[in-house]
Amino acid sequence: MKVKTSITLSQEVLAAIDKLHPNRSEFLEKAARSYLRALRRAERDACDRALYEKYAEELNRQALESLADQTEA
Repeated sequence: MKVKTSITLSQEVLAAIDKLHPNRSEFLEKAARSYLRALRRAERDACDRALYEKYAEELNRQALESLADQTEA
């Protein structure tokens, strides 16, 4: 369901949008969806980084053990 809303943008932004796309609403909705996806991706990446940092020492230890096992064989 679409909801009509009102926003205020600079003339420069509107002119740039008008040059790129014939339908402002469609352009702005696509841009907003893209930005929201990027925000969610950044949030997931930050959570992943936090997990890697939390377990980095253990993961590095396991990797070194695995490499040592390979060189011994």
